[in-house]
Amino acid sequence: MLTPTQTIDTFDSNGIDDDKFTGLEGLARREAVNHPSHYNTGKIEVIEAIEDWKLDFHAGNVVKYVARHRHKKNPVEDLKKARWYLDRLIERTENDS
Repeated sequence: MLTPTQTIDTFDSNGIDDDKFTGLEGLARREAVNHPSHYNTGKIEVIEAIEDWKLDFHAGNVVKYVARHRHKKNPVEDLKKARWYLDRLIERTENDS
């Protein structure tokens, strides 16, 4: 368990390691990166299902965006992203046949 004076080295939202955050602020920031709330609304994280089912990039993104759309500020945007990946998956599958 962290104490309020311990330093956590984290990356900002752009992936740049430019600051060190201490105590609870650092812990909250790390959780926002490793386990964001819109990924943790059920009993398992979406990434666990994607890995367990051994989904490829396109199928994994379809599952990810559909699973989290209800927990986002703009749910339709995530559904459109899922559709974009699904259309690409369908096209690739048809071309492979």
